[in-house]
Amino acid sequence: MAQGFATIQRNNTKENKGYETLFEKVTQLTGGQKQSFSWYKNAVKKLSMDYKKDPSKIVRDERLDNNGNEEETDENVLRAYAVSGHLYMFEYKAKTKRLPYYDTFPLVYVMRASRSEFWGVNLHYMSPKKRVMVIKKLMEGRIDVPKRCFHKYLISQVDGKMLDLASKEWDTAILLPIENFIRNIQGSGKKLSKFSYTKELVWEETDETYYDRIKARRVISGYGNRKDTEMVK
Repeated sequence: MAQGFATIQRNNTKENKGYETLFEKVTQLTGGQKQSFSWYKNAVKKLSMDYKKDPSKIVRDERLDNNGNEEETDENVLRAYAVSGHLYMFEYKAKTKRLPYYDTFPLVYVMRASRSEFWGVNLHYMSPKKRVMVIKKLMEGRIDVPKRCFHKYLISQVDGKMLDLASKEWDTAILLPIENFIRNIQGSGKKLSKFSYTKELVWEETDETYYDRIKARRVISGYGNRKDTEMVK
């Protein structure tokens, strides 16, 4: 088992299933028991096959789930903007042409935010095993992440709603194989062509400066009520 993985699992199954999201399906498979890192990785990989080519389906499923009764839905919430202390998944179209590559469907822990932009750590820039330790420390109230994973995002470039992930779903989120790195290459004239960039290369590049880190106390903001803060503790 990856070090610390058991400590981040919160596998509470439910009787009233309703429309099942990917996250709910994984939790139901656990039977409410803590599972090994390899078990989780294999389970998530199998269930996420339909989402790998179209990660935005995760967000669409959550929208359908939100239409059900409260006792049948998961605790994830669709948002129009971000606040600090939350972990989000969303579709993104980078505005700048200067980036060597970027992730089109980031998994970002937000550290600072306004209504028009936010700054955070994209966990996809690390291998799944390294994400485990980052999440474990976040649950302990500490931010300890490689600086290279820290990025700025514009709300205007987010395509659709952002999925605000409840902490009980973070164990599944960090293992979803949906990172999709794109490299912009300028061809003839001003036209840019997009090419895929291997995630293993991204992880290697992060490892080269892995110990150049950001360390801080975790601060959680809400959206106006206590429930929004409690969901990510």
